[in-house]
Amino acid sequence: MQKIDYSNKTKIMVGYIDASSNVVAIETGWNISYADMAQILLNKYPTKEDAMKAVDSPALMPTFRKEDYWYVDGFGDVIESNLSWNKEEMRKNVGHLFLFMKGTWQYSDNGIDWEPATELLKEVA
Repeated sequence: MQKIDYSNKTKIMVGYIDASSNVVAIETGWNISYADMAQILLNKYPTKEDAMKAVDSPALMPTFRKEDYWYVDGFGDVIESNLSWNKEEMRKNVGHLFLFMKGTWQYSDNGIDWEPATELLKEVA
């Protein structure tokens, strides 16, 4: 098994869970840090309705969109890892995921472990 180079995984995907428990997500065209994205999402899109508007509109400059990731686990497969079951879901340059769930923005850099984006901001401050 080849070692994965995470240094080039700077792209960000943003999503929300729809009524069918699928994740609707976009890869943003913005070239900003994941900490800056967390700040924007928390301040400008703090509710699920706002999250849906952000993902469903051109606001985040989407370069890729998928509407049927199989819940959080399927969305987590976007980040390439040797643990991924669904290799076809991987996005080679994506290394940061934001998902609106549990009433707020959650962040993951491995697709498995999720933390509130507010905690992420505390860590990078």
